Amino acid sequence: MSAARVVAALGALIGVVGLALQYWLIVTSMGAEGASPLEATWRYFAYFTILTNTFVTLAMARGALKPESRVGLNSPRVELMATVSILFVFAVYNLLLASRWDPQGAQKVADVIVHQIVPLTMALFWLLRPHGGLTWRGALYCALWPTAYTVYALARGQFDGFYAYYFMDPSAMSWGALALNVAGLCAAFVAFAFVLVGVDHLLAKRSRAGAVLEA
Repeated sequence: MSAARVVAALGALIGVVGLALQYWLIVTSMGAEGASPLEATWRYFAYFTILTNTFVTLAMARGALKPESRVGLNSPRVELMATVSILFVFAVYNLLLASRWDPQGAQKVADVIVHQIVPLTMALFWLLRPHGGLTWRGALYCALWPTAYTVYALARGQFDGFYAYYFMDPSAMSWGALALNVAGLCAAFVAFAFVLVGVDHLLAKRSRAGAVLEA
């Protein structure tokens, strides 16, 4: 069994545990305040972190079950988008959000899994995968995930008044300021995607050079 497949299987398992634990915590917490499980589920799926962890957990699960596949969830540019997205979760949480609260107990465990362990495991899985299948255009493709989330988050926020992140809350700032926040985050997202495409090209070049030497 390849190292990438082992990491994918482990990452998928950890991802499922983290997502399930976080779901149980939010249902329990909101239930104590009188919310129904349906309301808690609706709130659970408001977060970019949860949606992105779900995305990468599915990508790793499929990578473990079909390690040779390079289509669908495991196509090079989709795996790139998943990797950039979850590392973005890691960066934004630790730079902008972690200082705003202090989770304890089971919440701390869930917090570490979805914001640190899963991102780093997905990054390792991506590094172990075959490289050389990405183009620079693939970096622009990665912008689809945060753009889709922005539309989704703002639409549902207009419906129920809840915004998962303070920097995407139009009730706390002007639409112009919000647009600048989103544009800045998307620009950083794409810039990081370009970095990973460069890493992909470098790893592919090293792999080809090693194959030549072995021949």
